[in-house]
Amino acid sequence: MSEQVGQHPIELVAKVKSIELNLDHSGAYRLLLEDGSTVPADFTASQWDSLESMHNRGRYKLNIVGTGDFADGRLQRVVSIDLRRTDRVMLPEDPEMPTLLHILKEIWKQYPQDTWDDVPTDGAKNLHYYLYGRPKVDD
Repeated sequence: MSEQVGQHPIELVAKVKSIELNLDHSGAYRLLLEDGSTVPADFTASQWDSLESMHNRGRYKLNIVGTGDFADGRLQRVVSIDLRRTDRVMLPEDPEMPTLLHILKEIWKQYPQDTWDDVPTDGAKNLHYYLYGRPKVDD
């Protein structure tokens, strides 16, 4: 088996762990790979906005296509990223995470029903009336 050495095409899925930024907005991401290891990935100043919006502060994994620098058969650094082929990977939802509707129902159950009878039904339309005493908006 031959060990990869030098630069080779790569395609990998990773989550952005940290950003090393230079004054010109070029720099490197530290990527968290699916096997738990990390690797730096270089980016240019012109790629900054696209990459920043794609990973959205670590909320998404990225399917990165580009070129990697290998030594001893292991990826050492992502040296270039092809933005035309790099895209966002949606993370699966956590089934243990309660939905907003579930949270609201739990809050609803904590108070007697007559408490909710006093809550205005036109709160969105008349927010400024309830907060600041401005005139009510009628339909």
